[in-house]
Amino acid sequence: MQGWRATMEDAHIARTSIPAFDRCSIFAVFDGHGGKLVADESAQNLIDVLEKEVMDVKNKDDIGRSLTRAFLALDDDHRRLKEVIGGEDHSGCTAIAAFVTDLFIVVANSGDSRSVLATDGGVIPMSYDHKPNNTGERQRIENAGGSVRNNRVNGDLAVSAEPDVKVAERTKEDEFLLLACDGIWDVMSNEDAVALVRSLMAQGESNMGLICEEVLDHCLSLGSRDNMSIVVVKFPGAKIGQGDGVAGIRKIREAEAEAAKAAEASDQSRSDAQ
Repeated sequence: MQGWRATMEDAHIARTSIPAFDRCSIFAVFDGHGGKLVADESAQNLIDVLEKEVMDVKNKDDIGRSLTRAFLALDDDHRRLKEVIGGEDHSGCTAIAAFVTDLFIVVANSGDSRSVLATDGGVIPMSYDHKPNNTGERQRIENAGGSVRNNRVNGDLAVSAEPDVKVAERTKEDEFLLLACDGIWDVMSNEDAVALVRSLMAQGESNMGLICEEVLDHCLSLGSRDNMSIVVVKFPGAKIGQGDGVAGIRKIREAEAEAAKAAEASDQSRSDAQ
């Protein structure tokens, strides 16, 4: 969702079937800044790069190392884009990607997008935000010769594209995985986002696209001013209840809006009569 921004600079990947990787899926969110070129290029090329890197999809360490190499390779490729070399483009992007197999969920993150796993009624963070107010990130900035004041970076730093990698073993209790840019997390906590998705599923919604739309609309209503992107990956442990799902919720919302409009018109009519 573009939201209140003048342009949409996010990109994403949601591939549930990849010929090169048996029974594997790849999901990713790229939050662009200063333009959309780098985010778009990342979304278009990540899977191609991973196909050259991953040797053993049953080896979580190999997947993690491959994601790291892929992030670094994409960063190197971006420097060679003619628009970058010619000085026409100064864009960049954060990147968070999940490589999902029957055995593991491997998440790589570089930047302030975020992933959380809903499992067995709980919430497991699958990444941490690379922001100046994070203790580890502050230390990295200071070690590189910069400083942090009021949670802002001072100093011209070359930010590393090397991601942090976290692995979770798949269990039958896994419900869903969220990946989203900071436009979501600026207005919702991990627990709030998971609770909203669980609520939509409990009301009968099994279409992840509609669930994503509802989350985006909710964040917009909470005041998010950024581009917003979210990917919801449903696992067999998701609890889908009875009900009309998002369609039913929207019908109720429309009825309430019409009732409020009618009440307002009635109040205005009585006021005019007086």
